[in-house]
Amino acid sequence: MRHHEHDVDFERRATRLLRAAANDLKRDENSADHDLGLEPGSFAAYVSGRIPVTWNLIQRAARVWPLNERDLLPVRDDCPDGVRIHRLKESVATSRVLARDGADYYEYRDTAMSRGASYRPEWIRMLQVVDDDDPDNPLVKWNRGHLLYQFTYFIGPVNYYYSWDGERVCIPMDTGDSVWGLPFAPHTFTAREASQPAYILALTYGGDLVGDAQREASLLGAETARELALSTIDPRRAKAQLLGSYFTARAMTVPEAADRTGLPAARLTALLAGTAEPALGELRRLASALGLSVRDLLPPRSTTERGVVVRRAVDTRRWLHPDPAAPSYRLRELATDPLHPHTSSFEVEVLDTGGRPGAPLATTQHQYAYVLGDAPVTLTWTSDGGEYQEELAPGDSVYVRPQISVAFTAVSAADSAPGRARPGTERPRVLLLRIGGAISPDVRFALGSMAESGISRYIAEDRLWYAKGRENSDNNTSR
Repeated sequence: MRHHEHDVDFERRATRLLRAAANDLKRDENSADHDLGLEPGSFAAYVSGRIPVTWNLIQRAARVWPLNERDLLPVRDDCPDGVRIHRLKESVATSRVLARDGADYYEYRDTAMSRGASYRPEWIRMLQVVDDDDPDNPLVKWNRGHLLYQFTYFIGPVNYYYSWDGERVCIPMDTGDSVWGLPFAPHTFTAREASQPAYILALTYGGDLVGDAQREASLLGAETARELALSTIDPRRAKAQLLGSYFTARAMTVPEAADRTGLPAARLTALLAGTAEPALGELRRLASALGLSVRDLLPPRSTTERGVVVRRAVDTRRWLHPDPAAPSYRLRELATDPLHPHTSSFEVEVLDTGGRPGAPLATTQHQYAYVLGDAPVTLTWTSDGGEYQEELAPGDSVYVRPQISVAFTAVSAADSAPGRARPGTERPRVLLLRIGGAISPDVRFALGSMAESGISRYIAEDRLWYAKGRENSDNNTSR
């Protein structure tokens, strides 16, 4: 897609957001002109695309209507073919060395990112070398923690340090080990040997914490955010907090809940206090009484210990995919946590398929891939009916949109592109991380419950919500 086409697509989506916002506020073209102080007919020109939506118009709408500017700003598309490739040379061009306490500490390099996903993946080389595993070694320089969740893949002799509740820990890590960590936990890394490469792939991502949730919490303030926080450490307390939230939201009293569920008032009081844990039958009664699904009363769990999940390479499960009898890949499961059920991480060994393309890998998640080792792979993908193919060298990285089918195939020496890395003695290996985006399962269920033609209008609202004349071809019953 050329630059001009990018601009046209962006402007078209901006007009759809403007139309949708006016519909939600029950403004037709004439009332919108009046509200925004526009010349008669101007708003119709904006939402029809005859005049591009301007920043001045967005600011005016945000002042007059109960909107924020970002509500009228579409996301820029930097991945029109479904895949964004970041070559090793592009990564090297972003190299920067950051010092801590006056000494060079890390070399950072960017890898594949997209505006459409919350990934912030970095290649980081450890420049500080230590000769012990002491977390209080004065050569070890700690950070203060950061907002984003972090998946870390280790290459070489790297010491991983983390702190939780004031306790500092050092774990010596090696190639293939991985870690998943919670936000704002201080951590750092050093090399154990100067003679060997020691680096990490630090794949940070925001998940549900960034975007609208962070902005709303910032508006409400820290005290309210603390009151809204639910425990992931104590399952019984978490269930009590969640149940109490629904009781408050439904203005439900214990006597009324006892009448609706048939559960004794004393039992309900214990469940709300967290001194008892509900059985499945009780959850069903409570869900029915509150107008919920049972899953709404089930909090997620976390397997983190002191804020992290550590997965050693020797302890991880491996399996052949998609068919053990004719596999394309050998997968090795890396660090994840049930707190994020829509995050998955793998080391993918690309097997010899006799020149046939590898099996397609598609998912509802955003995908990130980084070519490990010294062997290239061929990436094949399909998007909007087209098929694409690129050779990826070691150190290249890729972002893949949800539902885009990709496949990795081993590259033979005869097939390797001139000037690109030649296959080594090892099989190609790819680090693959998948994360959920803003289109959560709740949103997917909402999309599935819409009336006919609803999804297309949700994606791009292009009409007034009612017909001004006698015609009503959509049979729209909105008021």
